[in-house]
Amino acid sequence: MAEFRDLSCLLDPRSVAIVGASPKAGWPARLWANLQHCHYPGRVYPVNPNYETMWGAKCYRSLEELPETVDHAVIIIPAERVIEMLRNSPLILFRSATIYSGGFGEGGDPEGLKRKEFLQAYARENNVHFCGPNCMGLVSTGSRAMLFPDQRLADIREGGLAIVSQSGGLVGALVRAAVGWGIGLSYFVTSGNEADAELSDYLHHFLNDERTKVIGAFIEGVRDGEKFLAVAGEALALGKPIIALKVGRSAKGEAAAMAHTGALAGNDSVFDAVCLQNGIVRVRNLDELLNCAELFLNLNHLPPGKKTAFVTFSGGLKGLLSDLAQDAEVELSQLEPQTEAELDNLLGVGSSVGNPLDTGWGGLSSQETYLKCVHLLLDDPQVDLLALQEELPQSNLRPDKESNLLALAEISRKSPKPFAMFSMITQSINDYGLEFKQRCRLPFLQGAGNMVRTMKRLAMFGAAVRAQRREKNKEHAPLKPLSARASEMMSRRKILNEWEAYQVTSECGLPVAKTIFAISSDAAVQAAEELGSPVAVKLIASGVTHKSELGGVKLNLSKPQEVEKACREIGASLRARNPAASIEGFLVQEMVRGGVETIIGAQNDPQFGPVVMFGLGGTAVELYRDVTFRMAPVSGEEAAQMIRGIKGYPLLAGFRGAPPVDEQSLCRAIVAVSELAAAGKDLIQSIDINPFICLPQGGKAVDAVIVTRGTPGTEY
Repeated sequence: MAEFRDLSCLLDPRSVAIVGASPKAGWPARLWANLQHCHYPGRVYPVNPNYETMWGAKCYRSLEELPETVDHAVIIIPAERVIEMLRNSPLILFRSATIYSGGFGEGGDPEGLKRKEFLQAYARENNVHFCGPNCMGLVSTGSRAMLFPDQRLADIREGGLAIVSQSGGLVGALVRAAVGWGIGLSYFVTSGNEADAELSDYLHHFLNDERTKVIGAFIEGVRDGEKFLAVAGEALALGKPIIALKVGRSAKGEAAAMAHTGALAGNDSVFDAVCLQNGIVRVRNLDELLNCAELFLNLNHLPPGKKTAFVTFSGGLKGLLSDLAQDAEVELSQLEPQTEAELDNLLGVGSSVGNPLDTGWGGLSSQETYLKCVHLLLDDPQVDLLALQEELPQSNLRPDKESNLLALAEISRKSPKPFAMFSMITQSINDYGLEFKQRCRLPFLQGAGNMVRTMKRLAMFGAAVRAQRREKNKEHAPLKPLSARASEMMSRRKILNEWEAYQVTSECGLPVAKTIFAISSDAAVQAAEELGSPVAVKLIASGVTHKSELGGVKLNLSKPQEVEKACREIGASLRARNPAASIEGFLVQEMVRGGVETIIGAQNDPQFGPVVMFGLGGTAVELYRDVTFRMAPVSGEEAAQMIRGIKGYPLLAGFRGAPPVDEQSLCRAIVAVSELAAAGKDLIQSIDINPFICLPQGGKAVDAVIVTRGTPGTEY
């Protein structure tokens, strides 16, 4: 079970020491000024051996001279001096600390890594916790601990959003924008290099804070996958959304993340799967993060489903919303015929009934008509969530618009379905708008594109919460353990050849094409006669996984002499490329006719453990990368979602008159591979079933490779 650090002293300190205090302009002076401006109620001690007083208060030579052990030390001195201070004191100097300076292993510096290891050992041995190093500090609005050196944020409002960021400079811009939107915060933290307290510790603390309703996270890398999965499950059970912006999707982004914090960005497809299965709301930029925070903070209810409707006053925007919804793969509501008829009678000429709904002049000119449209859409069983084109007022010039919004706010309080307002494009918000927003208590999203993607993420989060509640009430059978034979086979080989892989996968119930292992060409001919023509002949040789590239596969062989010739040619091709290689034998396999080639695979991710993959198979899988991932093991429902989640799904559903494949059989195959990967996670590094041929009835694996987590010296 994951264990989380107790960050109460770090995040809500009752006393603070500023180590490296200086009267000169800089971070220490800004921190002191921010604490005074925010009327921090705790005790604050400047620490610097060169001064008797500072900022009108007594200045202490060292932490040892303080009249108490402070809850939190703000340490703004060079890395070498940090280590010297901690190493030379026999006392526990503080209960927690933020180390702002760098020099603790960012980018892999050897001396810096030693300093980081010292901090980690110091934290363990003395039961203290560090924020950072290489960070810009933190803020708790509840305790008024403004430990962030940016005086532009001194007037931050208290509210329900908490943010943790592994980048200090970025979170400052994000919080300033949140303040401009009128979004209040409970906490924000720059976690930096995370020598001690790390991402999941902060998330866990926020989830258990009653003031915090929504969490934002800027992530460069996940250090502890087990803790991250545990906290994601905790968030889903509580119904608190975690909005994650993770960099590292591109090769350059991944390299930048490594250089900045020393954290591995990890496999982005795997992180996507973690988010999808655990209800983490993943966004692609800061604007989307703020829009999601705005929506979730002002939401009346989670939606009962994913079907979305839009209301606009513009024919042009109606067309744009249709395009944006298609791009974002939003499930648009297909309005009931009765709803459309009533809307048509209500709005008349100049409107465009449907979804999106353009109310035209009828909706613009009459509040009664407009609100009737809203009620009709909310009452339609095909509508689960609704977005309305409405801007936040910037002055009192349009009392009719303000009246509409206040009426909508009253509807929102009574409606079991959520809805949001949105502007066509991003708009500025002035003091008048902020005051009106506080009265209205509706979510105001910025820009049509942001709105569409935000509504899609709300629908996905609602679906994840519902799925979690269903799964909570189900009893799950324990995983079938690996047999002793399979375990022994994988413990002595780094790569299992196709024949060995079939023996392991057969234990999990994966259907395999009829196959016979032959130790010679004569035995191969006999095997072909037993199977019946046509057959394929494949090379089995130590260390050879990509047989086709070595000329190690011959297909559609019908006659005994063809089988015998194929064995000779395979052997000659191998010896020509690798004279030292030895042939272990041949596989003779039935030729599977028709169907669609797919790939079913699994990978033991270093951060999150076993994941299962599905996509279109064959040689083009690496080129098109039309694959989906999930954490293993998966349920039948999750396997079905994987199948329907690839762009090539129409080929499986029956394209241009072709018969559809047996999806139930394919689901069972994906589940089987996922369970094998999960049960054998201590032994299996990867599984590759490519292709698994899907047929109208059933399906069969016709190639398989298993790579084990072998130790040095393991046989190939």
